[in-house]
Amino acid sequence: MKKTGNIIFTLLLLVSYNVFSQSKQQVAVSAPFTKGVHFGGWFEFVNSVQEIPFKRFVEKDFDDVKKLGVDVIRLPIDFNVFTSGTPDYIINPMLFKLLDRAVDWAEKYQIYIILDNHPANQPAVKNNYRNFLIPVWTQMAEHYKNRSEYVIYEILNEPNRIAANAWGKMQGDVIDTIRKIDKNHWIVVSSVEWSSIQTLSSIPKYTDNKLLYTFHFYDPYIFTHQGATWGEPLLVHLAGVPFPYDKNRMPAIPKEVKGTWIENELKNNYSKIGTTAALTKKIDQAANFAQQRKVPVFCGEFGVYMLNSRNDDRVRWYQFVREAFEARNIPRLSWDYYDPFGIFNPPGGVVTYSFTGDINTDLNVELVMALGLNPPPQAQKQKEPLRAGFTIYDDYLSRGFTINVWSKQNIFNLYYTPSAEGEYAIQWGNINRKNAGMEIRLTLSDFTYFAQNGFAFEFKAKTEKPLSFEIYFVNQVQDNIEWRNSYNIGQKQLPPDGKWHTIRIPLRDMEVFGGYDKVKEQWVEGRGRTVFWANITALTFETRNEDGDVCEIFLDDIKIVK
Repeated sequence: MKKTGNIIFTLLLLVSYNVFSQSKQQVAVSAPFTKGVHFGGWFEFVNSVQEIPFKRFVEKDFDDVKKLGVDVIRLPIDFNVFTSGTPDYIINPMLFKLLDRAVDWAEKYQIYIILDNHPANQPAVKNNYRNFLIPVWTQMAEHYKNRSEYVIYEILNEPNRIAANAWGKMQGDVIDTIRKIDKNHWIVVSSVEWSSIQTLSSIPKYTDNKLLYTFHFYDPYIFTHQGATWGEPLLVHLAGVPFPYDKNRMPAIPKEVKGTWIENELKNNYSKIGTTAALTKKIDQAANFAQQRKVPVFCGEFGVYMLNSRNDDRVRWYQFVREAFEARNIPRLSWDYYDPFGIFNPPGGVVTYSFTGDINTDLNVELVMALGLNPPPQAQKQKEPLRAGFTIYDDYLSRGFTINVWSKQNIFNLYYTPSAEGEYAIQWGNINRKNAGMEIRLTLSDFTYFAQNGFAFEFKAKTEKPLSFEIYFVNQVQDNIEWRNSYNIGQKQLPPDGKWHTIRIPLRDMEVFGGYDKVKEQWVEGRGRTVFWANITALTFETRNEDGDVCEIFLDDIKIVK
């Protein structure tokens, strides 16, 4: 089977060469970069600046992508939640403080960084676009006007629900706004309908000579998004669609999509749209636009969701699309770096939205090479049992952890001052029995050594009102039950005096309080059960105050220590 796959891949490359040789048209005006990735989930998917998981990416990531051959990073930023909102849209100063460090690292490694205005919920009303964009880019231009050439502005990701002529005028107004302040940096402009290739020609002929024209490419959508849980919900049922189209490899049509547009695409259209010729025709539209306008164009996003696609098909798609862009002198940025569109193999084969990776052990090497990047030799990943303590929070939530509170009514801030130590602490407020939880997710870890050798869970906390809460470590499902290794905190350990107190809980003193049966969806009593530490996935703080007792707690220096 592997040999057959290689033969198909070779034939595909031959077909690719013939298509390129017949139709390729090189773009004459070049962007200042050639190939890149996205650092997604860093400055987006949160509700405020105070929730940004800053250590999701660190300086080493910039060094790593430079070694792979990347010369540009696109950084999605959800400005819609990082400002004061209507009417002034004042950017929170904390955003600049964190964002400046990302820019510093990009400049250090001489990597272009596209500061991409990427709101999760775009203003749907025309006037809101203008009211939102003008103040945001006025502030951004003022702040970054004196930074190096590596800084690039992107006005708005995937404009949609707005007429092309209206968007063209608004985008021109934003360009003029930026140029009154900053005449030096490149600006990325885009078209409507989610920056599609077919709407590129709707972009006005702006006179500014430092504009980069972008488009996004996910064709054919039914292949690149099979298994996706957003957008079209029925795609979650789709799996195994091949690339390129091969009638002998087409999957059976899932019963859930019978009678829908997906069935029609699979039965009647995929033989036409799932071919290298169809993709070439689309990409040539971008090349022709650039040639006619004599402007630089680049692909700002392209990729294949890994959940339900076969890796060999995914690799073939990346290889073909990358070569098509390269042959036409069109720079490209793949979506994403980590996560289910990324270039890493998920740990244990489990695809989640929080996994990261090491370029020396975890790369999908075939895919990285298909992208035209340079993977280092891969070493065998050594899975060493935990023997040393570690920090969960100390000014910043440590890399590899994610945190969430159970209620949007809570006050939550990862960057509260003054802290117990260092610069920041965690503020968790407006909490009561009904909205009582804060969960820190861990990579699956074995705490057995810690529990057997005198380690403790330690943190600093303060509160001004009487407060009781349970702390528990969650075991991954055992017999379908998530057991809780638990310990209760009350006024004895944490007096309500507004002062910082160090709380130390030996792991051996924790007991099983109970568990949640995920199959039966019910609580299971567990008192007296043997504590099990081999599969810890989360740490939870859950308040036990009576209903109506609203309280607030501050936490700092959270760690596992000897």
